Amino acid sequence: MMRWFIKFIIICLPIVLFAWLLVLDIAPTGNFRVNYTVDELSPYVNRLLPDDRILGVQYNEDDEAFVTIINDPVYFNVDLPNTDFDFVDVEIEFQNEGQPIIELGGLVDIHAQGYDLRPLQNTFIEEEDDNKLEKNGIVLLQRDPVFSSIDAFFDNLPKRSEIATYHTNIYEPYRIENYEPSGNWQTFPVSLRGYHKYQTYIKNENLTFSATVMDMNRTTGADEAVARVRSETGEIVYEKKMNDDGNEFENQISSTRFVSLDAPDLPEGVYSVELSGTSDIFWRELATTQRFMTFVNTIYLGDDVGYLQNSRSITFYTSAKNLTLETFHADSTQSVTLGSDNALIPSIQQKVTHTIKDTGVVRGYTPAGDIKIVGDGKFSFSAQSFFDPDPVKLSVFTDAEALGVRYILAKYSPATQTGNWLSSNATFDISELYQTERSLKFTISTPAITTTQGIVNIHAIHLTFHKAPLDLWGFLREILKRIPFI
Repeated sequence: MMRWFIKFIIICLPIVLFAWLLVLDIAPTGNFRVNYTVDELSPYVNRLLPDDRILGVQYNEDDEAFVTIINDPVYFNVDLPNTDFDFVDVEIEFQNEGQPIIELGGLVDIHAQGYDLRPLQNTFIEEEDDNKLEKNGIVLLQRDPVFSSIDAFFDNLPKRSEIATYHTNIYEPYRIENYEPSGNWQTFPVSLRGYHKYQTYIKNENLTFSATVMDMNRTTGADEAVARVRSETGEIVYEKKMNDDGNEFENQISSTRFVSLDAPDLPEGVYSVELSGTSDIFWRELATTQRFMTFVNTIYLGDDVGYLQNSRSITFYTSAKNLTLETFHADSTQSVTLGSDNALIPSIQQKVTHTIKDTGVVRGYTPAGDIKIVGDGKFSFSAQSFFDPDPVKLSVFTDAEALGVRYILAKYSPATQTGNWLSSNATFDISELYQTERSLKFTISTPAITTTQGIVNIHAIHLTFHKAPLDLWGFLREILKRIPFI
């Protein structure tokens, strides 16, 4: 009898195990949980990379594993389960000593390397207790106790120049009093490489833009380009696509192609124009009839090899105060003028950081172009075309007092303490994230950590996938799909 019982167990055990794994895979309740610590291997969460920005696995006195971030940013990939889910909640367990801002982001645009960033911890906000107001996840910090509630603040908004925002917006639309359209074309003889976004203002005029587009084919693969217009609410109102030039191999420079936008009947407001493409796409000779063309956070001045006989110098204007500059060609190492100071780029692929001490919008000058400049502000290619419709964005380097900021408005929930670790989470719509072979990419951002000398340890990453729960018939259908012989 015992022998038959043992045989029965041996036969049933793999069936039960298969059934249990099948139920886990289907997730009939609508939830699927993944727990990962940094010293483990996981079928869903890949380890943090790149290796040169991470110290290897260490253990604390309680034998809890962690890795230390030493440079920014770091990344991890998430392989999706077989079942389709709608949302993923990502929770990070970490320690923070001296790093003002830590953020988590999901990749949404492969060309722009754009991430939907969410706060994990902001010590500027958490450590400020005086004159702090909170309501429904919105926090208002005041230099002086002017407003008694957040509602009162929105009912009587101060000047935008006095407000800094963090992961939230001022929903009162930006308007320029007595604005008149220019009506004249202005041309900017520059070469912009890859993804760029600029802002402009429209009232009683068509939104126009034109450029010469080249596919430099320096990397293998197709290179499509898109020029896309978004309203101040983020809605796409106009779009023009350009297919690949047909050359998908390296070192086959394409002929130039002309792209133009002419969007009529747009209501008054601020519009964003996205010039989207891989790093092989060059946007040359930009032209517009709008008064304003202000680029957001980044200008990548591409080289003119295969287009002009010699490189060209570029003058630009910027409100950014903290910049990172980098070139990728040996003949473009140079000294860049930034206001009353200079930033030396001594070698290729070396990121040089520079803080501009001058106030306001300053003039920049690069004698050779061929340089990528990333900053915490806006850029233009003439003083007249510069405008900034946005409040100050709170960052690691924001000097609120010097900028005249009196209010900080944030969408923020503080990190919670559990044992030795802080915990914070963010929920992402999977359909809005960029996928590569059912894999998502996330970043843990610790901006300027080499400057702040902060210490950030990562202990664990927890994922909870969500979808609508299945009814009985839906559950049975999912089972039948997964049984090999059905």
